[in-house]
Parts: sequence; C-alpha cells; structure tokens
Amino acid sequence: MKVIPWLKSKTTREQQEYLLATVRVLVYAAEQLYGSGKGEAKLQYVQDELEARGLSVDMPAIEAAVREMNLLGSWEVAIEQEVETDDGED
Repeated sequence: MKVIPWLKSKTTREQQEYLLATVRVLVYAAEQLYGSGKGEAKLQYVQDELEARGLSVDMPAIEAAVREMNLLGSWEVAIEQEVETDDGED
C-alpha cells in the first residue's frame, strides 16, 4: 500500500500534516536519545511513541523522515565547512 495516496484519501490536510510532523519529531527525538547507529532501538522508539499516540504509520513514512533528517544533516555540515573555509581566507 502506498502511504501518501492512502493518507490523502482517508484524512484531512490538517491530519496529514500532523501525522507527518509527528513522525519527523519522533525520528529526530530518537536520534537525540540514541545517537548514531542503534537503528533498531530508534525504530522501536518511533513505533512505540506513535502507538502511544494512537497513530499507525507505514515503514516508508518513517524511512522518508529518516532520509530527510540525514539529508538536512549533510547539508548543515557542508554549509558549516564552507563558512569555516570562508572565515579562514581573511
């Protein structure tokens, strides 16, 4: 089952935004709590927290949030390195 088309057909826009935002927050929280690695523990944390909130999300939605977090983290590192390089050229 495709998550996004199913979500759109069964929920309002506000509900969709809440669900996806909740997944993102929980993914970021899991990363803060467990650090790098420990993927199984982080996944379990996200799934348990979603269940505690009465929410059910397919793995692709969680994986997309993880991918988004990793991409944003890579961009932040690249920007920081560029700024440090620019600062050193004075």
